[in-house]
Formats: sequence, C-alpha cells, structure tokens
Amino acid sequence: MQMTQAIEEAVKALTEFEAELERIKSDASEARKRLVKTAADEAEKAKSDAVAKAQELASERVKVAKQEAEKEAEEVAKRGEESLNRLKGATLKRKEEAVELAARRLLGG
Repeated sequence: MQMTQAIEEAVKALTEFEAELERIKSDASEARKRLVKTAADEAEKAKSDAVAKAQELASERVKVAKQEAEKEAEEVAKRGEESLNRLKGATLKRKEEAVELAARRLLGG
C-alpha cells in the first residue's frame, strides 16, 4: 500500500509539475507576444521620428535655399535696374545729340 501511495504521490507531483510547466510556457508565450508587439511599436515610433526629422531638415534646407534664391533675385533685379538706368541715360544722351545734330543741319550748320 505504501508503494501505491508513493506512486500516487509521484504521479500527483508529476501532474502538478506538468501543469506548472504548461502555465510557465503559456506565460512565456504571452511575454514573447508582448515583447514582439513592443518591439514593433518602438520600431514604428523610431521610423516616424526619423521621417519627422527628415521632413524638418528638408523644410529647413528649402527655407534656406528660398532665402538665398530671393537674395540672388534681388541682386539680379538691382543689377538689371542699374543697367536699364545706364541704358536710359545713354539713350537720352544720344537723343539729345541727335536733336542737336538735326537742329544744326536744319539751321545750316
């Protein structure tokens, strides 16, 4: 009878051990799922952060390029206006010379 009782206790201990092992396997599986989800969430957050940073850098570069282009456009416009003013001055001088020459010719000069 003691042998039977010892066998029953061994079987009971093995059954309890097996149940505990199944619970541990289940807990480990759940922990693995949470870990995979957390890793995926962190990867998505890192990706979003990287995209946001890249957009911020791109926006800053576009802003700087726009400012430089506007400055250069102002300089080109200023040079163009100066050139136009010189041309107007030269044209006016030539017109005055032409009027003076025509007047001299008409007046017998």
